[in-house]
Amino acid sequence: MDAATILSSLALRWRYAGESLQARWIALLDVIGDDPMRLWVYGTTIIIFFVYWIYAALFTIMDITNRPKFLRKYKIQPGQNEPVDLGRLWKAVKVVAFNLTVVNFFTTWLLYEVSLRHNNITDIRQLPSFGRIIRDFVIFVIMEETMFYYVHRLMHHRSVYKYVHKKHHEWTAPVAAMTLYAHPIEHVLANLLPVGISVSLLGTHVVVAWGIISLAVINSMSDHTGYSFPWSGGSVRFHDYHHAKFNYNYGVTGWLDKLHGTYRATHEKNQPQAKTKAVKSKRKRK
Repeated sequence: MDAATILSSLALRWRYAGESLQARWIALLDVIGDDPMRLWVYGTTIIIFFVYWIYAALFTIMDITNRPKFLRKYKIQPGQNEPVDLGRLWKAVKVVAFNLTVVNFFTTWLLYEVSLRHNNITDIRQLPSFGRIIRDFVIFVIMEETMFYYVHRLMHHRSVYKYVHKKHHEWTAPVAAMTLYAHPIEHVLANLLPVGISVSLLGTHVVVAWGIISLAVINSMSDHTGYSFPWSGGSVRFHDYHHAKFNYNYGVTGWLDKLHGTYRATHEKNQPQAKTKAVKSKRKRK
């Protein structure tokens, strides 16, 4: 089979997959309706809620039972939350539940009224092309990272930190369920608005937005699990170090941290501590 035949076969399969997804989307809309407000506000709130708690449940069971044992070796901070304190966990769960329901709903509704209803409802029954999906995803990553980094740094300013962001940093060794354990102001400014503004400016289709937001939630939760598996991304240890040391690694990908000198490599478990000791030794010799 030559290359032309293979490419032709792949193109046909891709076209069939696109047509199949389009047909399923139309069938779903015929059941739930195609009212843009309902899809953007209610749909987005419900999807985030279920993605968050399904993913959190997997790790919460591990944090409570300390099982399976063979996964304990992947803990980034051994001895922390083994097992997790149930009273402290329940306190975090209540805050997160409020953020995921009340705060998410009203913020999404406000975003819809201000922007989404004007920029993101054209041909809502028609799914975008694969190229458009890739474009939106790539630009979203850049935009969201930029906004999150600077808002996150602002949250660490001494005039703001103790009133807002300190709540999130009560967990110096994070667990998945506390990912969105944050003051409502922080949740809106750091978590929701960077995502909402990016999606709005890009004119992203609601289905693509659901996919991008779900991936963003899962990625953020993975960074807070307290585990670094062989398949985990570099951002897991990167962000865990931020919780342990506070003033480094503000972003997600790390490129703005490198630009502004707030980056600390964490690929070696004891590297940060070793660097700190070396600096102290030099000071003593001086």
